[in-house]
Formats: sequence, structure tokens, C-alpha cells
Amino acid sequence: MKQYSIGITDLVSFLFSSGDLSSETFQNVSLLEGTKAHQYIQDRYTSDDQYEISISYMYEIDDITFFLNGRIDGLIKDGDQYIMEEIKSTRKKIFDDKFMYQNEHLAQLKFYAYMYLKHNQLDFLDTQIKYVQISDYQTRLFKFSLYLSDLEVFVKQAIDDYIEWINILQAHQRAKLESIKNTTFPFPEYRRGQKQMMAAIYQTIKDQEILYAIAPTGIGKTMASLFSSIKALDSERQKIFYATAKTQGKRIAIDSIKLLEEKGLHIKVLEITAKDSTCFLEKRNCDPEVCPFAKGFFDRLKDATIDIFSNESILDRQTVEKYARKHEICPFEYSLYVSYFVDIIICDYNYIFDPRVHLVRYFDEQNYNPLLLIDEAHNMISRSRDMYSAIITKSDLIKLRRLSNKIKPSIKSSIKKVLDSMKNYEERLAYAYFLSDKDIDPFIFDAIKNMLSKIENTLKENPKHANKTQILDIYFQFLAFVKIYDFYNDSYVTNIYKDSNEDLLIELRCLDASEFILDTLENKAYGSTFFSATLHPINYYKKLLSQDVGETLKIKSPFPTENLNLMLYHNLSTRYKDRENSLDEVIKTIKEVVAAKKGNYIAFFPSYQYLNQVYDQLNQTDIEIIVQERHMDQNQRDETIHLFKSINENSKLGLFVMGGMFSEGIDYIGDMLSGVIIVGVGIPMINELNNQLKDYYEKQFNKGFDYAYQYPGMNKVIQAVGRVIRTQTDRGVAILIDDRFDTVYYKKLFPIEWKGYQRISSQKTLKKALSIFWEKKKTDQ
Repeated sequence: MKQYSIGITDLVSFLFSSGDLSSETFQNVSLLEGTKAHQYIQDRYTSDDQYEISISYMYEIDDITFFLNGRIDGLIKDGDQYIMEEIKSTRKKIFDDKFMYQNEHLAQLKFYAYMYLKHNQLDFLDTQIKYVQISDYQTRLFKFSLYLSDLEVFVKQAIDDYIEWINILQAHQRAKLESIKNTTFPFPEYRRGQKQMMAAIYQTIKDQEILYAIAPTGIGKTMASLFSSIKALDSERQKIFYATAKTQGKRIAIDSIKLLEEKGLHIKVLEITAKDSTCFLEKRNCDPEVCPFAKGFFDRLKDATIDIFSNESILDRQTVEKYARKHEICPFEYSLYVSYFVDIIICDYNYIFDPRVHLVRYFDEQNYNPLLLIDEAHNMISRSRDMYSAIITKSDLIKLRRLSNKIKPSIKSSIKKVLDSMKNYEERLAYAYFLSDKDIDPFIFDAIKNMLSKIENTLKENPKHANKTQILDIYFQFLAFVKIYDFYNDSYVTNIYKDSNEDLLIELRCLDASEFILDTLENKAYGSTFFSATLHPINYYKKLLSQDVGETLKIKSPFPTENLNLMLYHNLSTRYKDRENSLDEVIKTIKEVVAAKKGNYIAFFPSYQYLNQVYDQLNQTDIEIIVQERHMDQNQRDETIHLFKSINENSKLGLFVMGGMFSEGIDYIGDMLSGVIIVGVGIPMINELNNQLKDYYEKQFNKGFDYAYQYPGMNKVIQAVGRVIRTQTDRGVAILIDDRFDTVYYKKLFPIEWKGYQRISSQKTLKKALSIFWEKKKTDQ
């Protein structure tokens, strides 16, 4: 006999959701707000009343037993009987004539009433849905008298409808677990260190701990992390989250899953793509009256979900969009819903860690056990700070005032109050170009909250206003600002400054998000692995991501160190003040490297300004030069990388910036890249914002300059050098141009694979070293 455990919330959500997809997320209630609303109501219960009552029931049909389970919000004593209450919180105006209860909520109440009547051998029960208006906690009741005879019919029909779906899910689960046992590693042998990494990740998941894996380029980190995590799966509640900052990283993860599928793995994988990127409209507008993919979204969601889940295993962006078009639903929201049923979710870091956009059901509600794989983890420190920071601008307020010019009720006065409250900051900026406070002016904060409330009320009364989408975009910026303030602590500062256009900016800046990241790792995840080739020094990453909590694994490179000819041009300064004097020598070095052997090369620079200075003088040569521009989209990036896949009569030279889209997460395999020239030590620009980090880190860790400047800069250098050797047969050169590389201060940060570096002091010695290296390659071949 088949046995299934089913949560009532999941069941009714799947069967009874209906209606349009709305852009007004201010109508949605966060878990914390919902909990507070429930507590507000339940605190007013008498001693005879009951609340938060767990309930379960064994329902048998044919050869299937369903263990139904849920939680009743309240049982209110009424004479000798109880009234069952389901509490729902909302931002909508509950006394509006158009406000109605949702079928999903009534269905949930009916299931609980059925289970309660069965347990207590009753035939009848009075019930009610109590909607709580979040703004003021006013309530509105919808009452229902429910009879067991009617509920028997309702529950049977619902279970019958659900059986088809649960059979699909369970068949997949059985096939998945069976295939996991039998799936073998997709390659004939392991690379050096790969098996060690897999064992460590597997144990990390089993022990629900945190692991930092320093795994050099070429070890096969993606396959190692995915294979070991999949092997650790033993429960339906587990989901693997593979997080990466780059589109290329997603592609590599998906390709790895496809290789495992060829070995017999049966698994469901979903790629989540940002809403703006995947929107079908030319200009995003989530108003159901404008977007046909939002209109009736929930009415079509069930069939769309069954369709894609039944017919596909790799739900990448193209597949999700294909089925979304077929069923005429929003691809982004569709992917979020489908994520409930897949086994692996490939996404950006934000969907795990950002408090404004993380996937609530996985990281707040404890319905699942997320297993985290964080790829290219060296990006996480700066990204984590950004996730917990927020900025508002004066120009947005002025734009908002213009957009809402004729809307009624007017929000102009509330906008004016925010603008007026900013005058204090503007007056202070007359005497300083940059201000930094330890908190925000309470008058500004209160004015912003008042403005947000006014916008919410006005848009509810003007749902079809022509400028609604633009108004909402600004609303969300200010709402994010208010939400981030909830996290404000000693690791925050409030910055006030003007940009190049004289626009006033107010920033809640997080200098250290480790407290919040650690909370996710310890309380919301069930085993987390951070991995990268460049987690050097490891204590820096552990301190600023998980407050030094976690184990460390260091793996040596699987490639012979002699395949990389690393040279330090040690008597040349590329510091800003010395750039004019060193420019000619830098250009000569680049030319010498390219002339030594026909091939493809990349010169990495610390800034676009420096890059362009070199380009202006190099442009007269017969070298084919490819220049990175400031704003390149994914297609331009892919086209640029494609240029490196061919060898022409002339050599190619890429002029790229360190830390940019071409310096990490890309495999320039074989003849795609013969060498790199690293110009400078890559330290971030010295300015007020980075100095804030320096001062904070000095106070906290006594390593101000190291943490704010040196380590982030050196990470870019190591990533750039890592582009050269990607396979066992790759050979190439890397030239580090700057005298600072030859100091103990920097050499202590060199990966162990760099121990065979050479010191170069002139063009003559450079030419000789290059000649010897390339001649040796010919001999070896």
C-alpha cells in the first residue's frame, strides 16, 4: 500500500490557487508580519480558547494512504461547541466592496474542519476565516457552517484531483533515489584532489556543517560539488542550491548535470533567471490588465507545472520560457513555483542570502532542508555587503512627484515631507563633500515610512494609473531602504553624498554582513560549502562570511607547476603617481610577450582609464586588439570570448580589467590563451567608501588595509592568472608587472603553485625567459 505524507497548505495551494499575478508586493505579507498578526489575534483569546493546534488524519483511498497534516490557527469556545478559525493577514483593504475570501483559504479551512469532525465524531462545525488588515489590525470575518456530509464529498474530490500529481512526484522521487545509488562518476578517473573534495562536501552535508574548500582551477569543482551533494540526498525535503554570480557558472553546472544524466541519474534541475532578464514584455509591467502573462496566472499554473515536470528534467532558462509561453504565464514567477518540486536549484547568491529577495519558503519557513553550494565564493564578501545595504536618491523623489502629479488622493505632501527632511543633510554637504553618520535622521525615516503608506493607499484606489509601474519601481527602492534599516547595527554607517550629477544620495551601508550570513548558514541551511580557487588568505573569508565558523579544505593543483611560466617584473611601479613614467615599459612588455609566440593574450588592468592609456599607443601595431568596454551585455561577452577560439595569422590581444567579466569563471582552454600580463596589484580605488571599510576592519581585526585593499586586489590578480592553465596539457606565461609583487607583503599571498616564479628586471631578460620557455614546449612536444 502506498503511503504519502501531505501538508494541507501544499495541497490546497496546488489545487485551489486562482486569479491574477499582481505586481503590488506590498499586498503580500512577510512571515514576521504574518506571525505578529496571528499573535495579535490569539493574544485576545480567552483561557477556554485554543490556538496553533496540530492536527493530522489518515485518509485511505484504494491502495493509497494519505497522512494529512496541518495546524489549526484557533478554536474559539462558543457554549458547548468550538468555532474553528483560520487567520489570514493582508495588506489589502478588507472593507472594500470588492474584497473577498480566497478559495484556497476556504479549502484549507474545509480540510481542517473535516479532520476535526472525524476525530471528534461530529457532524457539524461553525467556522470562519478572519482577515487581518496589517496596517491597523482591523479584522473582517467570513463565516461558514460546514457539514461532514458535504466535506466528505469535497475532500474525496480534492484527493482524487491530487492523486495524479502526487503519483508523478512520488514516481520521480523513487526513480531519483534509485538512480542516485547506481549513478557513477562520469569520468574514467578522478583528478588529483577531486575525490578528497567530494568526501569533504559529502560529510559536511551529513553533519550539517560549513566548509571552505580552496580548490585550484582545473580540479573539476563543479562536478565534485554536485556529484557529492547528489550522493548525499536521502530525503524529499532536501534541495541542493547551487549559487553562482555568473551566467557561465550556471551553464557549467547544468552541463555537469547533463553528464550525470548520461550516467543514469534521474533528477530535476531548475535554473532561476532574474525577472527583468526573462520578462516577455518589451518593457516590464506586471499589471494584469497590461500583461497577459499575469492575467489569470494562478488559473493556469497547475497545468503548466504538471506539464513541465512530467516532460522535462533540465529546466534551464530556455525550457522554462518555452513552457511559460505555451501556458501564457510569467516565466519568472512560474520558475519560483516550480522550484518547490525540483531537486536542484541553480541561481544567483541573492536568492539565498539577500533579505529582500531570498526565497522565503526555503529560508524562512523551514519547509525544506536547503543544501548550499556556493561557487566562486571569493565574490561573496562584497556581494554580502551589497545585499544588506540600500540607497535612496533625491532625484527619485522628484521623479515620483512628477509621476504622481494628478493622482488622487495626492501623495505630494508626503513626498514634500521627505524632501524637506533631507534639507539638513544638504546644508551639511555645503561644508563637506561626504558625510558619514552612525544612524539615519529619524525625521527622514519617519517621513519615508509615511510616504510609503500613502503610495500604497493611493495605488489601491488607482489600480490602472498610467504611471503605476514607474511609481512602483521607486516605491520598491524606498521600501528596500526601510527593510534594510531593520538590520542596522554597529557594522553599519549612513553615508550622505552627491554624485557627479549633483544628485543627493543617502546610503545605509553594511560594512560587515557576516552576522547575517552566518544566521542563514547555521539556522536555515543544512550543510554549506564555499568553494573557489582564490580563497586566499582563508581567514579573511571565514571572518567576513561566517565569523570564523567552518572547516577548511586546501587542495593542491592537479597540473604540473612548470606548465605556467610566472614572471615578476619587479623593478617597475604601476602606482597611480608613476603610471606616466612606466607606461612605455608596460607597452614594451606587452609587445615582447605577444611577439615571443603567435597566440592569444590578455593584458589585465586595474582600471578602464589605465587600459585606454595603453590602448591609445598599442593601436598602431599589427596585433589584433580586443578591448573590454564599460557596459557589455551577455551577447557581447560571448562574442568576445568566441574570438579567442581561433588562431589567425596575427596574434590577438585582449585588453581587459581585473575583476571584470573576462577575468574569472571562463575556461580559455588550450590555444585559446597563451599568456596574461597583469598590470598592477589590483587594489580597489582609494576613496572614502573603501577607507570606511579600512577603518572598520582595522578596529575589528587590526587588518584595515589588508582587508579593504590588499586582499581584494590580490584576489583579482590570482583569478586573472588562473585563466591560463585550465587543463593538463595547457602551457602559458603570466607576467606580473609591479615592484610590490616582489615584496614579502605580497609574496605571502601567492598560491603554492606560484613557488617557481622568476624575477625579471629588463626587456632583455624577459625576452630570454620567454624564448627558453616556448622552446622547451616545442621540445616537450
